[in-house]
Amino acid sequence: MTNQLLLEHAEKIVSDCSVPPHLSGFAFLTEAIVIKYQSDSISLSDIYRTVALNHNRTQRAVTRSISYALSQAERMSDYLAVDKQEIFNGRVIASLALKLKSLSQSDK
Repeated sequence: MTNQLLLEHAEKIVSDCSVPPHLSGFAFLTEAIVIKYQSDSISLSDIYRTVALNHNRTQRAVTRSISYALSQAERMSDYLAVDKQEIFNGRVIASLALKLKSLSQSDK
């Protein structure tokens, strides 16, 4: 699957979680999901570093933007079947990367 197609699928998944698309965290989150999908063993810190470099931002800015976007997502806890208190950046990125993996396998 091409990177562009993966990014489109990731955007759909993030949209389904009701993350507002106008937030910078939306774009950062979709990119983080694709990175995690492509390399399951990559650390969260390396994901933030890669996204930050791609968008000329700091890792801290990327982390905060993703956190804020997740806090604005009304259906995230329902989508992931977890309590709202259990929504952490790393957990969400890993869970949504798994959803992307299952979605991409069903496209084959």
